[in-house]
Amino acid sequence: MGSQLKIAKDIIKEMIKSDKIPGAFIFEGTQNAGNYLGSEISCILAKSIVCQNTNHKRKYGESCGACESCLKAEKNIHPDIIVSEADGDGSLSFHIDKVRELINGLYLAPNDSDTKVYIIKDMQNMTPQGQNALLKSIEEPPPFVVFIITVTDCDLILETVKSRAVKFTLDYNNSTIDDKSEIKIPEYGDIILDILSENSDKLTIYQKLSAKFFEKTDKSEILRFYSHLENALRDILIAKIFMTYENKNELISFLYFSDLNSEVKKLTNLYSTKKILNLSKKIHEYKANLDYNINTRLNLISFFSSLGNLT
Repeated sequence: MGSQLKIAKDIIKEMIKSDKIPGAFIFEGTQNAGNYLGSEISCILAKSIVCQNTNHKRKYGESCGACESCLKAEKNIHPDIIVSEADGDGSLSFHIDKVRELINGLYLAPNDSDTKVYIIKDMQNMTPQGQNALLKSIEEPPPFVVFIITVTDCDLILETVKSRAVKFTLDYNNSTIDDKSEIKIPEYGDIILDILSENSDKLTIYQKLSAKFFEKTDKSEILRFYSHLENALRDILIAKIFMTYENKNELISFLYFSDLNSEVKKLTNLYSTKKILNLSKKIHEYKANLDYNINTRLNLISFFSSLGNLT
């Protein structure tokens, strides 16, 4: 356990040194050790974010421990570190009222620091309504807000929430995790790589997808495809952040790709952060259009026609 925590701390230190802090983190771990590690590293990260000694952070990647913000954080009285958690330990005990209370104060400027940190504990206990209410804030947080989420098991929170955050897994109970004999084959693997490649043949890709989708005219299958493509883009964005310390990427969970492989590395060079966000926004729009019963074939044609307009 200690080594995993050390690796996670080292990665976060590099992020703080470079001043590249994502808008949301998830620390996943089991009920006992994982929760403890998640809580510990959440406090360390929050303290480093609100620390006022910029020079110290750039040099060491951690809080100075001596400024006024650090002293307040140490005493758990810093006004810009907001902790939100369930009223009880049971499932679904983290109610939407708590989430609304959090959201209501989200756009208020920080008090003592440049950034506000929201620590959301044990998100597995949050109701689906609460998670959905929080989703938009995690997708488009104010520039001065960082979310830190702890959860026992990411399978217990919404996929849309997971895909918007950098995730660290702080304990491994399954001995097969390091077993390289079973290789993950991504769904739509060749098609998604073709779409994301530099000189992709959009007509050929559309024909492949048409053959797959329109035999059943299954809207849910197209939504699955869009979701996988969103996850692939999220992985590229995560890879761009962690390329400089890829030897530690065993703690970084990719949603679509199996790991930081050569294909992902190529795509990090091809896609700017702006281009990733623009394409993600476009996918979100086309997924929403399907909910309004827009013709599935026209939806897909329109999506592929729009791909050449990204910058």
